Amino acid sequence: MRFALTEEQEAIVATTRQFTEKELIPHEERVEKLGEVPADLVKQIKERSIAAGIYACNMPAEYGGGGLNSFDTTLVDREFGATSYALHYIVARPSNILRACKDDQIAEYLIPTITGERVDCLAMSEPDAGSEDC
Repeated sequence: MRFALTEEQEAIVATTRQFTEKELIPHEERVEKLGEVPADLVKQIKERSIAAGIYACNMPAEYGGGGLNSFDTTLVDREFGATSYALHYIVARPSNILRACKDDQIAEYLIPTITGERVDCLAMSEPDAGSEDC
């Protein structure tokens, strides 16, 4: 059995690490002091992550996503762990539930989330469970 990363996976790690070091970590102190991520910084990080090809890396390539599988997306998330969630959250990895979009849903929900025009949100409910029962 081979447990080493492939060359492609090594490239994913290197690209994400470089992006994290250059585009995210330098802003940590400012964000911590402000207690928020300024809108201009959100825009900058989003644009640069799209240009770097790591925005929506977990979404299907045929719709403009990165096409990474779950393991490769985990490699991306591991590298983002070097910085605060407030910053790497901006580099969206949309919910995998969007992969179930069909027909008109693809144009309405999936593609705009992949391109950064929309941000996904997921809510779940189940009987006799959840925060309302606390």
